[in-house]
Amino acid sequence: MILKVEHRTLFAYSRPIYETATEVRLHPDSSQNSSQRCSSFTLDIEHTPTIFEYTDFYGNKVHHFNILQSHDRVSILATSIIETGKGTPLSSDNEAILLMDFSAESRFVHFDPAIREFTSSFSPKMPPLALGEAICRKIHDSFIYEPGVTDVHSTSAVVMALGRGVCQDFAHIMLAACRSLQIPARYVSGYLFGGSTPLGHDEASHAWCEIYGGPETGWVGMDPTHSSLFVDERYIKIGSGRDYADVPPVRGTWKGNAEETLSVSVKLTAIS
Repeated sequence: MILKVEHRTLFAYSRPIYETATEVRLHPDSSQNSSQRCSSFTLDIEHTPTIFEYTDFYGNKVHHFNILQSHDRVSILATSIIETGKGTPLSSDNEAILLMDFSAESRFVHFDPAIREFTSSFSPKMPPLALGEAICRKIHDSFIYEPGVTDVHSTSAVVMALGRGVCQDFAHIMLAACRSLQIPARYVSGYLFGGSTPLGHDEASHAWCEIYGGPETGWVGMDPTHSSLFVDERYIKIGSGRDYADVPPVRGTWKGNAEETLSVSVKLTAIS
């Protein structure tokens, strides 16, 4: 598929602030190991600041900018055109080093007693992808999709206690379950054409997981939010990391005495 993504972020302030420093992770994955291809990417930012970019430790492209003059809003529009693939990237040369990070606890992924109990029926001797699929299915069947009960700071332990949440929460549960059974797994940020929610709306960014099947198989995408479970050509990958903290779409700080309001809208269109 060829898809167009328009991702708009608006920060509004109750009174003028005088400095903003922002990082943006919205460029679709375009590494040589990716199954997708980004043919076009533009970043339009209000106040026209100078935009810099770098590649972070996990291979994600990051744009960053400062706005030093007084302002009471910042609008960010990222527009991409992507030719999607089947969702299964190849392995890279430095995989052995990264696998250590993707096998351990992290900021939002905890090996708490509830996770241990949740995975007690699974055998770590199962093939990695079969085990990942079984865990993915159990999360989809066991948890309730309900916006508003969690936030971006909720850990896997919090979600386990609630038994409900959104795609980010389900991804964190899956990471905790897989890693606790010694299966490397990483968090993926991106989009899903035709449904970032189970109701089938392209309302926001989406999140899922990639399970490491070995050097020949590479990483395989699995999505516990949707019953199809496996990632396919409807998915657009932005980046990956240990958990949400490594790949937030927009992150920043500002100086001033004001209240901040954030609004985000995402529009996906099929070109072909």
